[in-house]
Amino acid sequence: MTTNTKEEQPNNVLSFQTAISSGYRPRDYSYEKDDIPTGEYHVILDFMIWAKRLPAIDLYCTLKQTGQKIRLTVFLDKERSYKLHQTNVAELSFCSTLVVQVERNSNDNPTLNKISRPKAAPKT
Repeated sequence: MTTNTKEEQPNNVLSFQTAISSGYRPRDYSYEKDDIPTGEYHVILDFMIWAKRLPAIDLYCTLKQTGQKIRLTVFLDKERSYKLHQTNVAELSFCSTLVVQVERNSNDNPTLNKISRPKAAPKT
């Protein structure tokens, strides 16, 4: 079993201070449960920050359809990596388009259930 710590992950995930000094504005992104839509939709991954109190990565995203800015979280999994349905979140590139699926958990909080890169359109 591979153990992935913050130090071993790719540099795509920023510390809070690095994000701020690089000009990112985390406060512009909502994590309020009523602001985060459920269902499957496309987002642009603006940046990622290590969560402060939990072994997790916060994804700061813009909804493609509305321009709304939201924050989604991916937690460390049983294999001690930041994967969600075979997508290694720590390796995602900023400004990439992603397909996410968000549902409500038993506490009625939005939960990121799936994340993937969009499938390429078939060539004609």
